[in-house]
Amino acid sequence: MGETFHVVPVDDWCGHEEIQDSCVCGPHTEFFFQGKVIVHHALDGRHADDPSWPRRRAAEVASETSLSDEITWIDHNGGEAG
Repeated sequence: MGETFHVVPVDDWCGHEEIQDSCVCGPHTEFFFQGKVIVHHALDGRHADDPSWPRRRAAEVASETSLSDEITWIDHNGGEAG
């Protein structure tokens, strides 16, 4: 099944459930090749104006923890760009 990582807001209005996939905040779950990232929503509204934040943060965590394959960009000259 792979590893599971939880992204939990610091100093939120309540505690968040990190043992199972369910929480009062209705977390966003993103699945990757070698596991999943569960991004908990801050109930104080700190990310309310950015609906794409949970997906971006999940991708960042997956990249940092090697859950997803590393993306290598190829430049127009055929070399690796990074």
